[in-house]
Amino acid sequence: MISVIVPIYNVAEYLPACIESILNQTYKNLEIILVDDGSSDKSGEICDYYVKRDTRCIVIHQSNKGLSEARNAGLECATGEYISFIDGDDYIHPKMLATLYEALQQEDYDFSMIAHTQTWNHHIEKEPKMINSIIFETSDLMQGLYNVSSKKISLPECNFQAVWNKLYRRNLIGSSRFITIATEDTEFNNKIFLKTQKAIFLDQCLYYWVQRPSSITHQSVNKNFIDRAYSYLFCLNQIPKNHKEYRAYCLEKLYKTAVNVQYRARNTEIYNYAVKTAEELRVKTINEFISNTHINIFHKISLLVFYYIPFTYHIFIRLLELKHQLNNKQK
Repeated sequence: MISVIVPIYNVAEYLPACIESILNQTYKNLEIILVDDGSSDKSGEICDYYVKRDTRCIVIHQSNKGLSEARNAGLECATGEYISFIDGDDYIHPKMLATLYEALQQEDYDFSMIAHTQTWNHHIEKEPKMINSIIFETSDLMQGLYNVSSKKISLPECNFQAVWNKLYRRNLIGSSRFITIATEDTEFNNKIFLKTQKAIFLDQCLYYWVQRPSSITHQSVNKNFIDRAYSYLFCLNQIPKNHKEYRAYCLEKLYKTAVNVQYRARNTEIYNYAVKTAEELRVKTINEFISNTHINIFHKISLLVFYYIPFTYHIFIRLLELKHQLNNKQK
């Protein structure tokens, strides 16, 4: 059985399409756990309606505790051998769970993951053709998680950070839980990937990631955005000291994010907070960042220059923008 955990907070407009897409899966042996995280709209009522309509649905009503605690509540309740997370404002293709499940039955993969597509509506596309399937080992997964350039993982539809495009074996998750930080998905997968021997990616867009103006990915720079840089320190602390290559991936991502948040926060009232956060990270990690030989020397020097001389990063961004404009004119 697959336990599908759906964290829900004020998404009444999108929730019926999400739940209907789960109920309409060709794989029927489901436990659908709807976690209403203190919604103030009609999301809770919608959950209650579906619990009465289909015995596979379970609802948990709790005070607002945030996305991480909503997912954790679902994990505590789940009884399935497999675990899937679907966000309450997204929806999935009718064959998504069956496709992920069947992939896990082929071989002893720890989890399977599917490609996704962004959409602004609730239209279910015709079933996309399977383009390819790729086997990932731990090193590949860690590179993907921290956006390290690699020919094997350069797949725009493959989201390594998200939990919503994956089907995990329950015994892989074990006692691992989400913590309340800005990049809870990345931190959770950091723990999971370190325990993974082998996973399979299916290059077939069966998860529909709904884009909406109020979603976190479309918010302007705020404290939560800046905290994303600090959250990579949590990830770094989880990686064993002897895994220097994996720590290098995380360190480089940490510095890139720290540089970027300072740039994005310029001319805002939270700029000082961004600078303070970046400096705290530098103090805690600078020695290892400099000494880790798995970090490309050019990347290392560039990031240090960008960090200590911020205007150089401004120039770099401007040059990238000009290059992009020139490329568009030549097309």
